[in-house]
Amino acid sequence: MKLPSPPIRIARLPKDERGYPVPWFVAWFLEGGECDRSVPGAKADFRILASGKRERAVKKRLCWVCGEPLGIHQVFAIGPMCAVNRTTMEPPGHRACMEYSAQACPFLTVPARRRNEAGLEEIEHHISGVMIERNPGAIALWESAYRPFKVDNGWLIRLSEPHRVDWWTKGRHATRAEIEDALSTGYPELMNVAKDEGPEAVAALEALRRDAERFLPAAA
Repeated sequence: MKLPSPPIRIARLPKDERGYPVPWFVAWFLEGGECDRSVPGAKADFRILASGKRERAVKKRLCWVCGEPLGIHQVFAIGPMCAVNRTTMEPPGHRACMEYSAQACPFLTVPARRRNEAGLEEIEHHISGVMIERNPGAIALWESAYRPFKVDNGWLIRLSEPHRVDWWTKGRHATRAEIEDALSTGYPELMNVAKDEGPEAVAALEALRRDAERFLPAAA
């Protein structure tokens, strides 16, 4: 995979054995145990968040991708279901870092790619909330304020009304049809949860979806 030219903050990140920049949030391992990236022989596992990085990113206002201080712009890379319920697990980053991720991350640029779960059961790691285990198909770069909130197994992030929303797929801006397809394929999972909770939850979810559709681009 040929990567686009990285912004300066991405260019300063360490590289893996393939020469790919390793995002700040990624955990490094040696012999099955998490370690500092400076340990000789350590390898990055892009699927796993490094311990304590989420808390540090929020408390110190650090970019989730490059680890450097954020300015006034806080941009989240989220899937369509997160745009519906305005909830995410991952902190924000610089716009340039998030746009690079939308163009370079294999999972984000190839909608057909599935998550690689091989060996994860052997590695201790924690996910807050309930993760929808699917490729989102399209992602939104959602610029807004936010606030953390507690859940039963940790904490998540509530997104505020956005100042700007850009949609991406396959390393480029997504069309409205592509976004609508990504929404329609993921929405049933949210609806199943809402149905278990009752009619009021279903009505609330339907209202959230209508609200999220305000941020889709105009049809071609």
